[in-house]
Amino acid sequence: MLETPTPAPAQFTAFGDGTPPGATASLDVIAGVQLEIVVALGRTKMNVQQLLQLRAGSVIEIGQAGGLVEVLANGSLVALGEVVVVGDDLGVRIVDIPHVRSS
Repeated sequence: MLETPTPAPAQFTAFGDGTPPGATASLDVIAGVQLEIVVALGRTKMNVQQLLQLRAGSVIEIGQAGGLVEVLANGSLVALGEVVVVGDDLGVRIVDIPHVRSS
């Protein structure tokens, strides 16, 4: 007759901080990586016929004036802001970072 084995309790090794041996946990490693930053003033939908009717001087309505603009990094929303004038240029003042909320 076969004996039923007695299971031993599981033993686990601590994972630590998740940083592989010899690796750095600092963002310095990727700080120089270039990202494409896009500021989206607004969005709208139009059908192909409307698109084909666009000419120089056409106006496309994109939403409420004075609304917040989206700041996208490589296509992902990273902030919301308002358009400001900086000398002769336009800029964006960040007013909200959706994934970072102050407590």
